Amino acid sequence: MLTFFSQFIKSPIGRHLTLSIILFSSLITLMTTAYQLVNDYRGDVSRIDRVFSNIEKANLDVLAASIWVIDERLINTQLNGLIQLPDINYISIKDDSGQSWSSGNLKQDHVLDKRFPLVYKSPTESINVGTLEVQADMDAIYQRLYDKAILILLSNAIKTFLVAGFILFLVWYNITKHLDKLSNYCKRINLDADYEPLQFERKERVDEFKQVADAINSMQHQLRSSFDDLKNSKSALQTALEDRERLLKLERSYKEELARQVKERTLELEQSLTALKRAQQVLVEQEKMAALGGLVSGVAHEINTPIGICLTAASTQLNHIEELIELIHSDQATLDEINAILDEYQESCELIVRNITKASGLIQKFKTIAIDRSHEEHQCVNLKEQLNEILESTLIMHPNVNAKTQITVEPTLNVKTNISLLNQMVSNILSNAFTHAFQNREDNLVDISADIDDNYVTISIQNNGLAIPAEVAEHMFEPFFTTNRNKGGTGLGLSAAFNAATLLKGTMSYQADSTLGGAQFNIRFPLVPCEFVQLATSSTGHRHSL
Repeated sequence: MLTFFSQFIKSPIGRHLTLSIILFSSLITLMTTAYQLVNDYRGDVSRIDRVFSNIEKANLDVLAASIWVIDERLINTQLNGLIQLPDINYISIKDDSGQSWSSGNLKQDHVLDKRFPLVYKSPTESINVGTLEVQADMDAIYQRLYDKAILILLSNAIKTFLVAGFILFLVWYNITKHLDKLSNYCKRINLDADYEPLQFERKERVDEFKQVADAINSMQHQLRSSFDDLKNSKSALQTALEDRERLLKLERSYKEELARQVKERTLELEQSLTALKRAQQVLVEQEKMAALGGLVSGVAHEINTPIGICLTAASTQLNHIEELIELIHSDQATLDEINAILDEYQESCELIVRNITKASGLIQKFKTIAIDRSHEEHQCVNLKEQLNEILESTLIMHPNVNAKTQITVEPTLNVKTNISLLNQMVSNILSNAFTHAFQNREDNLVDISADIDDNYVTISIQNNGLAIPAEVAEHMFEPFFTTNRNKGGTGLGLSAAFNAATLLKGTMSYQADSTLGGAQFNIRFPLVPCEFVQLATSSTGHRHSL
């Protein structure tokens, strides 16, 4: 028993179980006691009401007749009889003349009273002769209820503690002491010591504790087996760690060697990159010189014709001048002959002026293309006129291309931009089309259009020539990529145009599904509006932009 109480006091489960049983039993006891007391209270009140009802039925007429004849002896006798009723502590009668009779002790608190009118019934009428007041004492009822509640609570408390103690004893005997043994056994488990199976001190039977003991013993077998494997693994791990240290040392030596080789390769790559950059600069200059050579060749071809005409006209004028001198010094000269020579001389001069003007225009366009102004400030330019100049200058470089061209741009569209970069983008795209798209073709067409969209200028250049294969379009903006290297191509044209678009803080893209069927390139750069003023400086029609 001492073991039971010591384990109960130390056991949190026992304390919690006891408290739960006591609280639940107390709650049930309080509920049943309250219900019983309420029923008893209602029964006592009903009994008093029955007493009041009996007084009303049996005594009112007699009391009214006694008051009518003023028979005090009979009145007192009746009052003494009524005061003997259960729970009645006070009764009084008052007649209509103010005279009163009473019996018992009058109380102010904890009472239940009722008043009855006293009516004398004569053969002819009913006369009100007074009032009967009856008072019942509730203290006696409350005391009975209190005593009963104390008795019920004490009896239930004793019963609750006895039941709780018996239940706790059963729990200790059947569960707690076995759990305590299980806990002590688990604390004593030592995998390095000899194996001792778990056995509970009770009759052998198959139940939950039997299953727990079998599970614990089986688990201990597995733990011991795993522990042996772990010790073997520890030994193997120790050997592996030693091998790892050797491998780490070897890895560090490999890394040092690799770092040295990477450093050497990096130095070689830097030298190769420097050489590649120099080669790229040389190829870019060669591309520029090749483009300039093509332009010079085209310009020379175009200028050769007007210069030859001027030379022929000048030689003819010399002959006319010699004929005019001879005619003037001769005696047979007539005015018609002189006028005829002067007319021919005037026609030759007009021919010379026209061809010299044409040659001057070609030279001006050559200057527009040839001069490198990539670092100049942005200038205001009429976009349609500038695109027309670029188109004409590019056609000079490709005299053998027969193509119809059309420019769809708002005539009043003026933009502020870097003219050289704009020239480079458009001329490189057009040159690429004239070189690759119109090989051995007729009815060639180039369309250039420009629109304004969300404060950006979009220039679309498309043609109806050969489409660009997908494998070529994937790499055509890469530097040095070309499909015409065996004919002198360097692969820098579209790459330079793409870089120029980037320098203008814009973009350049390729669109395969153009309306004309060939390639379409879209140039997009920010719109900077400006006011463009064109000033005529000579009869050749050259202009300057402000």
